[in-house]
Formats: sequence, C-alpha cells, structure tokens
Amino acid sequence: MGVSSKRLVGWLRGPATGNSAMGVYGLVTAMVALFLTYSIVATFSVVVPLLSTTAIVLTALVVWVLTWAVLDVVASRTIRDSSA
Repeated sequence: MGVSSKRLVGWLRGPATGNSAMGVYGLVTAMVALFLTYSIVATFSVVVPLLSTTAIVLTALVVWVLTWAVLDVVASRTIRDSSA
C-alpha cells in the first residue's frame, strides 16, 4: 500500500496543515509518548519528591512543544519542496 507524494502533498495542503493543526498532532503524539514512557518519567521525577508532578507536567510540555516544532518544520518543507 503505497502513498504517492502528490497525494501526501495534497493532504498536507488541506485544512489540517496550519500551525494549530500541527500543535494538535504534536499534543496527541506527546500524550501517547508520555503514556508509553510514564514509568520512566515517574522514576526520574522521584529525585525531586516535592515537585514530581511538576517534573512530569514539564516533561510533557517540552515533548509537546518539540514535537509541534518538528512537525511544523517537516510539513512546511514538504509543501515548499513539492511546489518548486
């Protein structure tokens, strides 16, 4: 099952390509990543027992923002390269 580059670019040019859409995709990805690695994050947050919840939330926010940035850059480069 192959996806042609024209079809992928057509999908990326649709309504779900804006900065906010990439933020939602990044949030979902960050939530899944935190769910899958929660035991590791919780183990490392024991170092600061009074701030363990803060450490978990901060980790989730950092993963979300980084994922959002990466997805936004990849989408914009894909759209720009295909239109050239």
